[in-house]
Amino acid sequence: MWNRPWTMKEGFAIGAGLIALGLVLQLSVGPVCWDALRWPVNGLVLAVFLTVIALIHLLRKRVHGFQFIGTYKAAVPALAYVVVLTIIMGLTPQTSTTPEGEGSLWLNHMLSFWSFVLVYAYLDVILGLVVIRRIFNFQFSICNLKRDIPFLLNHLGLFLALTAASLGNADMQRVKMVTVVGLPEWRAMTEEGIIQEMPMAIELERFIMETYDDGKPRRFASNIIISHPSDALNSYHTVEVNKPVEADGWMIYQYGYDTQKGAMSQMSILELIRDPWLPLVYAGIYMLLAGAVCHMLRAIPWVGGWRRARQHPKVALSILVLTLAAFFCVHHFMPILHSDTLVPALQSPWFKPHIIAYMLAYTLMASAAVITLFQIFRRANSQSLIANGYQPAIIIIGLSLMTFGMLFGALWAKEAWGHYWSWDPKETWAAITWFSYLIYLHYRQIPSHRPKLALCLVLVSFVLLQMCWWGIKFLPSALAASVHVYSQ
Repeated sequence: MWNRPWTMKEGFAIGAGLIALGLVLQLSVGPVCWDALRWPVNGLVLAVFLTVIALIHLLRKRVHGFQFIGTYKAAVPALAYVVVLTIIMGLTPQTSTTPEGEGSLWLNHMLSFWSFVLVYAYLDVILGLVVIRRIFNFQFSICNLKRDIPFLLNHLGLFLALTAASLGNADMQRVKMVTVVGLPEWRAMTEEGIIQEMPMAIELERFIMETYDDGKPRRFASNIIISHPSDALNSYHTVEVNKPVEADGWMIYQYGYDTQKGAMSQMSILELIRDPWLPLVYAGIYMLLAGAVCHMLRAIPWVGGWRRARQHPKVALSILVLTLAAFFCVHHFMPILHSDTLVPALQSPWFKPHIIAYMLAYTLMASAAVITLFQIFRRANSQSLIANGYQPAIIIIGLSLMTFGMLFGALWAKEAWGHYWSWDPKETWAAITWFSYLIYLHYRQIPSHRPKLALCLVLVSFVLLQMCWWGIKFLPSALAASVHVYSQ
């Protein structure tokens, strides 16, 4: 090891070193204190972080380790450690607080676990470096534009989303306000139980609730009046699930009501959220969506696919039948698509795009997994080689659709619950699956990669996908804490 040029062994050693350093920091200074990163501290941290990335780029020709960071051989181990640590997070019930001195609870609060944070920060550094290198090597030609634009959109988008979401988390304010009919309320309670005075008063004019024939809620909303001490004019709004209202930089969400009285409730619980870093996060999300579109369009074999299909009709027909069968299975095992009594949280314009994108993604990943098994257990012949030619394209298109589904879900979550990503068990396993397929695609870019290992990575990723799809139903932590277990 450590002989130039470095390989993935050194990459795994760097990741192990970061985990060891995280354990030392956890024991010496305690868990990560995100509240300490409030503005302007997080602004200074961002400036230092960007400066470090720039220095690593400038010194890459003098320090071999800096040259190594940002290569596929560094990215694959980093992604592998991200997947492993996130799996631990997905299997372990997460709590909001971690009592000091109780090491057994480290894994119950992974977001403040130093090893988890350092590995994700290392991945963010790699993203920053590859973006800088690609920008400086950017060439204006049709061939390079087709290659570089999707690359930059994906990597810069993920870099922006990860960085802004992490550093901006401390500046996010989240409070709950209990409003009663006819009584203006200007006090709210923080997540720590502290009473906070708001810059506006909210009065509940009327609580509205509509139900299905079986009594389940179909819609609940609050007609509210917002007033300001310095303004004699009042504003009237209706807040309901998936339809928040903005006032003075705060987003107001319908959170709850008096469930015992139901439609006769005289009170409504509102959640107010202020997130000043949201525009940067949204910029990253939309860049990722644009990059996924570009990658999907590039991966579709517009001309070559038809030519290969005509040359090998049996293989093309088999893949088509396999894909249709997989789509039928995915569609059949998603009964929520056929429900006529959707709870209010599911009544969103994002619902169908989110579900359909994941349905198509699962279909293609299932087809890729079957082709992979065919490749592993059959000798390499002409038909298996043709099938293998379809496999990377199928996975790229499937991962692009998975990106659509995941990010549509993030945008939906922001409208429904006020946060685009809260590490809900479902979200955690979606991230695990997404990163695992990225490992496969990045590993294939290494010239010395082993084809059999690449095929095994596809199967491992598909197993993780099953956990994301239906396996979390068997996790007690998901049933207790997941917002994806819809009850109202």
